[in-house]
Amino acid sequence: MQNFFILSVCCLLLSSCGSKTGGQDFTSVAGEVTYKGQPILDGVIRLSPATGTQAPARTTQIKSGRYQFTERNAVKSGTYQVEIYAYRGGSSLPGDKTADSPEREQILPEQFNTQSEIEVLQVQTGNGEIQQDYHFN
Repeated sequence: MQNFFILSVCCLLLSSCGSKTGGQDFTSVAGEVTYKGQPILDGVIRLSPATGTQAPARTTQIKSGRYQFTERNAVKSGTYQVEIYAYRGGSSLPGDKTADSPEREQILPEQFNTQSEIEVLQVQTGNGEIQQDYHFN
């Protein structure tokens, strides 16, 4: 009986290991983003859950053509709409311009962000990090 108890405790402890946050599985997603053959140096990628996906939206920066959703910003299983924004110039975001801070210009066409036509991203946990690159012309 004592062996059964020890085995049960070990199984319980092992089942709580893994990449879970708050009882939910999350997966890292990373990749590169280019526009007209050049890496996006400064931008944002946003993943919005599609209908039927019960998960929070995720947003992360694109720096030097790379992005990464990891750890606290990892992505839950589901289907996501993808929006990508790329900026040049200034230091403030569009709409946040101040007298001493010029506004950055958003340079990607709307089919990559506000009217996104980017193929949805399917995320399944348990298969390790997902590598998803985006190359736009």
